[in-house]
Amino acid sequence: MATQGTVRDVMRDREPIRVGVIGLGRAGRVHLEAWRAVPGAEVVAVADASPTVVNAARVEGLHATAPTRELLATQGLDAVSICAPPVHHAALTIAALEHGLHVLCEKPLATRGDGALRMVRAAAQTGRHLLIATKFRHVPDLLAARELIAAGAIGDPLAFEVDFSSRVDMSGRWNARRSIAGGGVIIDNGSHAFDLVAFLLGPLASVNATRLKAGQALAVEDSVSVMVELASGLIGRVDLSWSFATQRETYVMVHGTRGTLDIGWRQSRLRVTGQEARVLQAGLYDRHASHVAMMNAFVEVVRGARPPWITPVECLRAVAAVDASYRSLRSGRWVPVDAIEDSYLEAPQAPQRLRVNA
Repeated sequence: MATQGTVRDVMRDREPIRVGVIGLGRAGRVHLEAWRAVPGAEVVAVADASPTVVNAARVEGLHATAPTRELLATQGLDAVSICAPPVHHAALTIAALEHGLHVLCEKPLATRGDGALRMVRAAAQTGRHLLIATKFRHVPDLLAARELIAAGAIGDPLAFEVDFSSRVDMSGRWNARRSIAGGGVIIDNGSHAFDLVAFLLGPLASVNATRLKAGQALAVEDSVSVMVELASGLIGRVDLSWSFATQRETYVMVHGTRGTLDIGWRQSRLRVTGQEARVLQAGLYDRHASHVAMMNAFVEVVRGARPPWITPVECLRAVAAVDASYRSLRSGRWVPVDAIEDSYLEAPQAPQRLRVNA
């Protein structure tokens, strides 16, 4: 059971929820700035393992600490954003949940499937929310695209493409260290890509991953192309790279019998055969805005005003898709994605194959 001593009943208390941010690297800073823009939230504490980062945060006027246990014990704290490196996600999340806190965890949920399973079970046992920071589920154009696909605007979907490729020097970043990140570009960019595909088109059934020629001297994969088959039988492709930029204006394309949806960084369009292209939202992709929307949704979830935007099973399926991609990379074959079910949340042991890049 959760430690209830200092936890407010945020479903009744209409004051801003009190949030802590664990990890003030790139992702932590994005979370911090987004939380600051949410009227229904107040950042009351931050934590980071680096004394230099902690001191800099204190100069900004933040209540900052190095030991995470001090942040978790903060009086009246309601929730935390966990933005520490992935290897720490499971332990930090479970500790926060056992302190009675709701958790918004950065992707990937965990570096191993057994850790992810322990996280979602801890949330169920403590009665607290655990949500993964799937920012793309809060991008207006993608929300509109999902509705259009469901309404048959492009007819029956025939194929899809996702492109998360950009040139980034990873030589000095922990994201390229397997012991910290759990792998390379698959677990980093693929976590978002696989969830985005599932969000738009349904659960993944199997994957076939190919490692492309390395563009950087890293111990992990830096460029990969993944063929993805959905439970519906639909097949598409996910391209992931840290070493080359395709320069595409669109990062998601869904092709159907009547037309195509192009979801772009600058503009998104619905192209129906025989009609003029229709612009969806006529706006740039805005990372900050998508995070603010996600934090606002998190506040509503915690208050009981809306359901979570992602279920525990969907969180585990994203981890399973990453795991299957690594197994495919090693075998050179199509590999099934574990079909995670609700019963996994109560099962005494994790499925044998649900492990990421073990």
